[in-house]
This record gives sequence, structure tokens and C-alpha cells, in this order.
Amino acid sequence: MKLKRSFISIAIIAAVLLCALAGCSPAGNVSQPDKSAITEGVMTTSVDNDSKPTSPVSTSFAPDTPAIYCSFKVSGVTAEDLVKASWYYVKGEAVGKENELLDEIYTSAQAGDQGYYLAFYKHMPAGGWYKGSYKVVLSVNNTEKLTVPFEVK
Repeated sequence: MKLKRSFISIAIIAAVLLCALAGCSPAGNVSQPDKSAITEGVMTTSVDNDSKPTSPVSTSFAPDTPAIYCSFKVSGVTAEDLVKASWYYVKGEAVGKENELLDEIYTSAQAGDQGYYLAFYKHMPAGGWYKGSYKVVLSVNNTEKLTVPFEVK
């Protein structure tokens, strides 16, 4: 009987050690460190097929600008990751609209080791853009990575 208990104890200890060496966790999965990054965020009025700016980069736009683009570089993502741009009106002539979320745009990431460019855009609202400060908050899987400010004068 003692021999049987000893064998079971050794088997349990061996299983725990093997699991630890193999990277097991009690929950069944180990969260991987977030390696995603968003860099080189700029604002512009047009981009090419690779989402890189084709017009001058700017931080200031006119109220009648037809569309404003946010171009940026994404790296360290997988096909399961979700990239999001949240467009905010921060403050300015539109009283009562401070820090208002204007739009959220999502896309699935592209897998691969190399970084690539993405661009999200927002068309001019009816009546033109409010004069004031804006920002685009760029996120991967709802984790904020970069904020790109701009203004309309």
C-alpha cells in the first residue's frame, strides 16, 4: 500500500514538473506579451495604395477639407488582432461637444513580421468641420498605442 501511494505521489510530482517545463498553466493558456506597436502616425488629406501620405503631412486643416486621413505604421500584430481608430472632437467653437467621440473605425490586422502602413479617414461632416482641436486614438485590441492630434482653423 505504501509503495502504491509513493508511486502515485511521484507520478503527480512528475506531471506537475512536466507541465511547468512545457509552459502549462492552471487556466490552460498563458497570455503572451503584447508586441504590437503603432508608430509614425501623421495626418494628411490623401494616401496612396500602401496607405502612405501623398499630400503634405499637416497638423492643421481648413473647415472645408473634404476628408482627413490618419496614416500610421502597424507592427507586431497577428491576423487575430483588431486595429481601431477613434476620432474625437476635443474642444473649440462647438460648445457642449468637448471630448465627443465622432467615429470609431475598425479593421483586422495583417499577419507578418514586417510592419505595414494603414490609414483611416473621416469625411467632412455636413456643414464643415468645427474649428478646434481633434485627436485620433489608435488602438490594437482596445489597448491604446498612439494618439495623433490635429486642429481645424
